[in-house]
Amino acid sequence: MTPVLFDLPLRLGDAAALAEILLNQPGGAQPKPLTDDFRSRVASRAGGIAFDCMTPHYGSLERDPVHPSAFYICVDGVDGQPLLLRIAPAKTPSSGIFPKAILIGRTFIGDHEVVLNAVPFGPGDQERILIFSEQVNTAFQPRPVGTRPVVLVSGDAPEKTFPVAFEGFRRLQRSAGQNLAAFGLLENHDPKDFYCATLWGAIRSGWREGYALHSGLAVPPIPGLRRRPFETELNITRQIRLNALADNDEILELFA
Repeated sequence: MTPVLFDLPLRLGDAAALAEILLNQPGGAQPKPLTDDFRSRVASRAGGIAFDCMTPHYGSLERDPVHPSAFYICVDGVDGQPLLLRIAPAKTPSSGIFPKAILIGRTFIGDHEVVLNAVPFGPGDQERILIFSEQVNTAFQPRPVGTRPVVLVSGDAPEKTFPVAFEGFRRLQRSAGQNLAAFGLLENHDPKDFYCATLWGAIRSGWREGYALHSGLAVPPIPGLRRRPFETELNITRQIRLNALADNDEILELFA
């Protein structure tokens, strides 16, 4: 049974407004593969909505791989709580990928009844982050880069600064015409915490182009991962150290 909480982390009206935009887009109600153009159209349409207590991260939008008529999207809910929202037709079974989701509510979009559920999805929700990257879309995972040049980003608070850094890399990609994304493990970082925080940043920002993870020393196998994601040798052309107290504009200026 899906849990129902008295104090919900997300307002039904906010989730329903987003669901209406998604389902009313061309192809939204059909289980077709999503494109960046579709995500951009959704973001543009939703830009005119004043959500009460929700901030959607449109780049994260994906279909449920088991029930492709359902959507997943990262949102910030009440008090900024990071969540993974599932928008699904009422006839669609509940998610087997993320069980025990919180029922936000049921509503009608035109003649279609939809069910809205959410699960916590912050940088500390490591099991859900790994599941999302392995079962929903593997494009969010790091990839080996070989000798390709990279800009190496590091920082003491990857969960705060790396989602913004991905936007910085997106700007670099537009200007330089190539993917330069790489992130460096510091000595005081736990490798699994760092891996999941970086992965979470990629999901939230919608970065599917790949990125490298770097460590100066070999990292032992990480529990729960089938491969070793850290590379010790990269063609680093530039390094950026992110201050945990920097705001988004200050971080993006470092990528200019």
